[in-house]
Amino acid sequence: MTSASIPDIETGAATDAGRKRRGEPNQDAILVLPAENGRPPLFIVADGMGGHAGGALASKLVVETIVEHYCQAGNYRDLTVLLGDCLQRAHRALADRAAGQPEYSSMGSTAVLAVLQGGQVFIANVGDSRAYLIRDRQADSDAPTLVRQSIKPRPIFFSVRARLRRILGGQQSRREKNKTVPEVDLAMQQLSYDHSVVADQIRAGKLTPLQALRSPKRNRLTQSLTPRRKEINPFFRQALFSTGDTLLLCSDGLWGVVSEAIMQAVALELPPQEATEKLVALTLASGAPDNVSVIVARWRGIERPVKADPELDDTNPGLM
Repeated sequence: MTSASIPDIETGAATDAGRKRRGEPNQDAILVLPAENGRPPLFIVADGMGGHAGGALASKLVVETIVEHYCQAGNYRDLTVLLGDCLQRAHRALADRAAGQPEYSSMGSTAVLAVLQGGQVFIANVGDSRAYLIRDRQADSDAPTLVRQSIKPRPIFFSVRARLRRILGGQQSRREKNKTVPEVDLAMQQLSYDHSVVADQIRAGKLTPLQALRSPKRNRLTQSLTPRRKEINPFFRQALFSTGDTLLLCSDGLWGVVSEAIMQAVALELPPQEATEKLVALTLASGAPDNVSVIVARWRGIERPVKADPELDDTNPGLM
């Protein structure tokens, strides 16, 4: 393995059982695995289902299985293959746990995974937990044209800054503290793929996103990690990830309650840990009908060197 560099990533994570499920087990499970010994950082959000105990067990088992395989994987030339193997192993782990235990036969979980390496983000998911890439267009102004145009900005029909100031109750935003005056052109892209009935209907033009949020079928998944499904077909994607970019992973307990415009504004304006706590708080203030989980990671643009492992074969780039 040759020498490499891993970007300095600032992260934050928060999860809550939700206002309507207070006192019940949180069926979401999240994990932030920092970069170590040349291994890139890994982020996971899993949303369990199948009853209170079953859902909590499923999401926990999914996260534990993924992390174990990721850390023990060794030399993987392709991160996409590695993430796919992690999800397949988690799927089998649920089936193994449910074998001979009928009470767990209906448990299941979504999962969205993200790895940051070499100026790119690698995504894999099953279900409807999401990964978003949020690009600060202002910070991006000096970046190469290819990077600047990789995400088309979503139209914002109100002043994000003014609304965010009301949400924060007069607190100074990150940009205001840095005395950055101009309005920013926010851009946000969902990198993951929703495996759900309403998402299929949106893609077919039968529903609008707003109608989907109100649909009685909004919680019906077309694919998940569960003993009831023999096979899974994860979705994979990779995208450029550069200085100032922000990665946001969340369960549907967040994106189903808080608008994407507010999600991207909060994620950009606040430090990652404050942003995750604020997003959970906004969800709770809106009723929080479900468990809610969110991870925010921002590349600060400072790279630190990673020493090569002399015991590994130089001809195999491995997992860096």
